Amino acid sequence: MAVEHVATVLVAEDDPDIRELLVIVFEGAGAAVVAVGNGQEALDALERGSVDLVVTDMWMPNMSGVDLCRRLRARPGGRGLPVIMLSAYGRMGGRDEALHEGADEYLPKPIRPSLLVAKADALLGGGRLTVRGV
Repeated sequence: MAVEHVATVLVAEDDPDIRELLVIVFEGAGAAVVAVGNGQEALDALERGSVDLVVTDMWMPNMSGVDLCRRLRARPGGRGLPVIMLSAYGRMGGRDEALHEGADEYLPKPIRPSLLVAKADALLGGGRLTVRGV
């Protein structure tokens, strides 16, 4: 019997309350979660281990999600790692900028947990995360 790989989600969010909420949402959906407070910490976490999906805030101190996405996409193998960018910044071009910089998906805050998990699961190929009960 094959053992199914648990999806590992890297969450980069500078607001500790939102970061904790994202951890609860993804753990509740069946994922393992690595949570960090900025883009540089996310790059450091990627050096230490493998993840299946990155969920990042668009604007953080030290290194924004936009810069993280640029650097991630420039790394060997970084083009294939799915990225969801989140933003409370209501600027009209935010979605366009996120997608232009390499994000696979952009979601505005406040985030509907079930939608976030559904988008994440789709990027992971489906059937990796549980959307119900989120």
